[in-house]
Amino acid sequence: GIMRDEFDKIIVNFKELYKVKEKKTFSNEQMKAIALSYKDLLRENRVKFEERLFEQLIQAIIFVFQSWYNERAQIYRKKLQIAEEWGTAVIVQEMVFGNINSESGTGVIFTKVPFEKSSEIVLYGDFSRRSQGEDIVSGLVHTLPVSEFQNRKSPRLRGNSLEEQFPEIYQELLRLAKELVYKRGYEHQEIEFTFKSKSKKDLYILQTRNYNLQDKETIPVFTDPAIHTHLAGSGIGIGRGAMNGIVAFDTEDLEILAEKYPQKNKILIRPDTVPDDIAMIFECDGLLTARGGVTSHAAVTAAQLGKTCIVNCRQLVVIEKEKRCIINKKTEFRTGDEIAIDAHLGNIYKGNYPISSEQLNLF
Repeated sequence: GIMRDEFDKIIVNFKELYKVKEKKTFSNEQMKAIALSYKDLLRENRVKFEERLFEQLIQAIIFVFQSWYNERAQIYRKKLQIAEEWGTAVIVQEMVFGNINSESGTGVIFTKVPFEKSSEIVLYGDFSRRSQGEDIVSGLVHTLPVSEFQNRKSPRLRGNSLEEQFPEIYQELLRLAKELVYKRGYEHQEIEFTFKSKSKKDLYILQTRNYNLQDKETIPVFTDPAIHTHLAGSGIGIGRGAMNGIVAFDTEDLEILAEKYPQKNKILIRPDTVPDDIAMIFECDGLLTARGGVTSHAAVTAAQLGKTCIVNCRQLVVIEKEKRCIINKKTEFRTGDEIAIDAHLGNIYKGNYPISSEQLNLF
């Protein structure tokens, strides 16, 4: 019953106090101070924090069952015509902390390159050191690539990949992917994992499910070579190629622009890709975010719905209250401004440009 923004204010204040950019770089004592501040917020709002471990587990199970009826779950079911009678399930399993030290982490991978026809196994996804699974799937952090293939595919967005930093973990994930798909005959998979050291014995799989993003043989592409002179920034693309549109920042923008410009695509710009935004994701045509990876739940949902997305644009600063954003400290967008995004290349442009279809190259 407490807004997420209230917790965000606390951690932002601590980041400014300790001059820290990312939460994973806080010291143990600093994290303890933040946790106690969170507890103070709960106490101020008369929310009881359960101290007994077994009771915590029972409460967590209850929360999962209750989540079936929260607002975003009901919106999701209504839009995708999922029966309420299905209900949800809870699995209780042992897990490790992905945030226990600098050699621990968590991530999500696809066993193939998203939106490309090749059936070859290539690990493609997001991971983060000193994080828990929720950090990745909630879309609240800047992620790093899983494979060196991703670095080659997006050279401007190079990051220290899991393959480079944790080769034993990477090779074990690759072995498991090959066993599932090549030996056991499963479809390509989406796999969530956590590790507490560089050793493969400390790799734990949280869940694996069938890859269900729709692959494309052709994609829309921009045809005007001059477009690159209007490049504003770049991120990680997920979706179906190029899209022209106009900028929206919230539900009000989407409603007004839909009425005023019914023929134009609405591209929603957000600081992150949290599941709370699911109602807006259904109403927009494209999505651009500053944080979150290709495997965050909201980004995956948007892609499944046929939206064109660019996530993890680190140069993007969103000032929500003023309904404007700035990319690379120089290109500004406000509600209704023309914007063009290319999910295949991960590029963001000022303005709108001609588009045609092109056969998709696999690699």
